[in-house]
Amino acid sequence: MNIAKRIGTLAAAALTVVTGTIAFASSAEAAGSWKCRLYNEGNACVRTVGNGYDVQYIKHWDDGRAHYIDFNLECQNGYTYGDNGAFWINPSETRSYVFAVGVRGTCRAKVIDHTSGKTFYSDYTTKLG
Repeated sequence: MNIAKRIGTLAAAALTVVTGTIAFASSAEAAGSWKCRLYNEGNACVRTVGNGYDVQYIKHWDDGRAHYIDFNLECQNGYTYGDNGAFWINPSETRSYVFAVGVRGTCRAKVIDHTSGKTFYSDYTTKLG
């Protein structure tokens, strides 16, 4: 193999490594890490995603009954967003909802449990524009 072909092969290999690194970084930014608060009844969580914020609730076994809950997204800029209404969640079940609201800064999940009358909040997460 002549020197020109070797340089071309090395350049192509280097470009593949760089391109793979860029693709990995982009996919890592597509969804942020979960920010959760743990309660006896369940875990309230939020993370940033490409088009907004993903809210999640993991229902613990606690009383062994299904609960009627509602998701909201509460932001420090004063905005609060509701989902499509309350729904039932069973013990040991995980449910989530994506609030496709774009960039709204620093927000947290607000989970209202209509069965117990309690409200649970996640930690805050920040989505930058």
